[in-house]
Amino acid sequence: MPQPQLPAAPLIRVLKRLQASESLTWDSGRKSGPASGVPRPRAVLKTDTPSEATAASRSFQIGKEFAMKLIASTKQLGATIKGMLPAVPGHPRLPLLTGVKIDAADAAAPALEATDLELSIRRVFGEGVSVQQPGSAVVPAKALAKAVEAIQGTEVELEAVAEDGRVRLQLHAGNRTVTLDGFPPEDWPAIPQPSELSPAAAVDAPALAEAFELAALCASKDEMRPTLTGVALFFQEGSAVEVVATDSYRLGALRISVTDLWAIPHSPPLVPARVARALAKQLKKEQGTVRIGMAGAADHGPQVLGFSFGDSTWSVRGIDGEYPAWRQVVPEAEGALLEFDSAEMESALRAAASVRGTRGSPVRLTLDGSCSLALAEPDFGTVREALPGASFSPNGVGPLEAAFNADYLLDAIRFMGAERGRMWVRDGLKPVLFEGPDRRYALMPVRMP
Repeated sequence: MPQPQLPAAPLIRVLKRLQASESLTWDSGRKSGPASGVPRPRAVLKTDTPSEATAASRSFQIGKEFAMKLIASTKQLGATIKGMLPAVPGHPRLPLLTGVKIDAADAAAPALEATDLELSIRRVFGEGVSVQQPGSAVVPAKALAKAVEAIQGTEVELEAVAEDGRVRLQLHAGNRTVTLDGFPPEDWPAIPQPSELSPAAAVDAPALAEAFELAALCASKDEMRPTLTGVALFFQEGSAVEVVATDSYRLGALRISVTDLWAIPHSPPLVPARVARALAKQLKKEQGTVRIGMAGAADHGPQVLGFSFGDSTWSVRGIDGEYPAWRQVVPEAEGALLEFDSAEMESALRAAASVRGTRGSPVRLTLDGSCSLALAEPDFGTVREALPGASFSPNGVGPLEAAFNADYLLDAIRFMGAERGRMWVRDGLKPVLFEGPDRRYALMPVRMP
């Protein structure tokens, strides 16, 4: 249905009344419209100061305000956004958490923030970013990552625009403009800042990356046992920290040196295994030092742990709970000793996996003068392979057979990372110990039928 149109004469009378009112002033310097013959209003609300009047005039005329503006290197911005994604949840209860905050309130140190309320990441931009208008904006992280990835130019201009009660982020590059609907920046949760973390230790980044990656192999996936879903950090006198994880079937412990040790917590901090894996992946790209800090007391709820490296700080809410006395269950290096070629054992285990079904039958190790590995899966088949590169020293224990979860054995080889592995065994039912420099891996055998 066509919209009704008012005749021009009444509109002219309305505008003349507005001209005579005290609430609006007129810009007589502007030319009138092409057909109306009526001067166009500036529509400036009368204010106390000229600067306020100018700002109000701009807002009324274009209906928007620039809340932030910066120019960044496309490559650097894309890499920085991807580094924030581990803290962006896939399906959160709060849509705001799918966003990333561009914090340019401090023009000298603009940064990005992301959080899922358990893990928070803050990364300060390095060179290649110029802040034109300080401010902040929160926009969907994955949409921003895709938009930046699609830009072909070397630079991109980001403008946060407050318009019609909403904040939108506009990306300008060449002839392309991408506009993303955002969230109110004032609703963004406060995340721990590096200055709020009390320093505890400093460790080598590659060493911590390897320790987190390997220890996380042993962490439990059972959410009913939350303390076992984490990786524990046991700080020790003598500038060392033990990184430990267990799912009650196997346990891995690695000892790494620390370059500085300022404080030893009363109880070991527990880092969620998923965070440990993500952090390990990020630390593999670093060559410097990781500064570990803490906030909060262990006897007053979960601690907050901070890992600062380069221009990034990862803050994670630790798992609340008491970690089991793991040293009591790790066997000593005694009994019979199996020494094996790691590559040969790994190849045999992968071959055995070809006949494994849903039942997940264990592999059997026959340890004697000649060693072998076998797996039999009903309705699938069998695998049997001699291990000529292995040697067995009974040390009074005698020949024996032991069965193990094949995946856990593969993890043991990966965990030890040695060309020749060493496994101490006492009998077919007690935990065995894989031993190496600064690392131990204990594994429970499977009871054979």
